[in-house]
Amino acid sequence: MRRLATILLLATATFGVGGCAPLVVGGTATATSVADDKRSVGTVVDDTLIKLRAEAAISAHRALKDNTHIDATSINGVVLLTGEARTRGDLDRVLTIVRTLGGVRKIINQIRVAPPSPFAARLDDSWITLRVKAALVGQGLNANRIKVVTAGRVVYLMGLVNPAAAAAAAQAASHVPNVRSVVELFQYT
Repeated sequence: MRRLATILLLATATFGVGGCAPLVVGGTATATSVADDKRSVGTVVDDTLIKLRAEAAISAHRALKDNTHIDATSINGVVLLTGEARTRGDLDRVLTIVRTLGGVRKIINQIRVAPPSPFAARLDDSWITLRVKAALVGQGLNANRIKVVTAGRVVYLMGLVNPAAAAAAAQAASHVPNVRSVVELFQYT
């Protein structure tokens, strides 16, 4: 576990990723979830760096920072982009930025053309994510193997799972109150 935290810190320092406080603060939590993850440690680090680089690159553009709210999630180089972009041009700029990042195999664009969502809506999405994670655990699923992303009350499920676990996760998520829909983006083992 200690070695993994050291690897994550070294990777972050080596690649000069800004905004890495979540890695430092969440090092123990990250190490615990990596131990349960079906991805290799290197892949987990790569996916974390893709997320951090994408969000940092978007924030570095003042117009995008002011006109968008974008979250990036990466599993095995498959990047899910969620959130809002005020204009189609802003959305296209975000996609161009993410396409240039190393390690990105595929982009799943779920960004809506709309004003950035208010804090209350994001808080509601976070609450839904927590409830979905609890529902997964309640179904006996390993919640560390399934990434849950909620945007606009739409729940996206990602991870490396078998078809039975994917079906059980989607079923559990669909029963959580206030979930508008569930989108399965699993990679099957």
